Amino acid sequence: MFPSTYVASFEAVLFDLDGTLIDTEPSAARAVKSCFENWGIKVSLEDAAFVTGRTWEAALSYLFSKYTPPVSIAAATSMILDQYRQTLKTELIVVPGGVEAVHSIGEAYPLALVSGSHRSEIEWALGKLGILSRFSAVLGAEDYPSSKPAPDGYLKACSLLGVDPKRCLIFEDSDAGIASALNAGGWVVAITGTNHFRQNTSGAHLQIPDLSHVTRQWVADLAVRAHGTRIAREQK
Repeated sequence: MFPSTYVASFEAVLFDLDGTLIDTEPSAARAVKSCFENWGIKVSLEDAAFVTGRTWEAALSYLFSKYTPPVSIAAATSMILDQYRQTLKTELIVVPGGVEAVHSIGEAYPLALVSGSHRSEIEWALGKLGILSRFSAVLGAEDYPSSKPAPDGYLKACSLLGVDPKRCLIFEDSDAGIASALNAGGWVVAITGTNHFRQNTSGAHLQIPDLSHVTRQWVADLAVRAHGTRIAREQK
């Protein structure tokens, strides 16, 4: 039984974008590999996939520490982003149930989105899907100081919403993103159906293949399990 002062509900629901609402991470990795190959550098798929869950700047800093492209990080980022954005115009793949889940959950909970993509890309994608207006806060790479797995983005989103991170449900897909959400104190659901690059999702509290069964009632039911488990853990 819950303590009388305890309300078994989430205060807000937060989403990642790439790999969570849209399946774009293979396109991002291909853009990285293609541009590096144009510079005469063969990048391993594992290294190209380092962009998964992270900001472009963090990913390129890592790649530049291992390879030596004949351009600056800023120039490389610009070139890769140009190619990636062109791909998105023809390959915007929605995670099953993503649009419907946002609409349903947004009728009952404040929503925020925290992504390593730039805000212009995020707003374009959400606009194409018709769900931009559902989000009370949209944070891109330029809106918080440290890339995932640091918790900065999620902590800032919670602050903007005026909610306690420990009372938030967070949907993620990558190991960096899951770590970020956990580091912020959230209750984390991992989307596994977009796991193209062997992301470790085992740290999440729950794993589901996609969002096809996720509704506001699903979230409400999950809250009882999630917070009941947390209380039991804290009382041990």
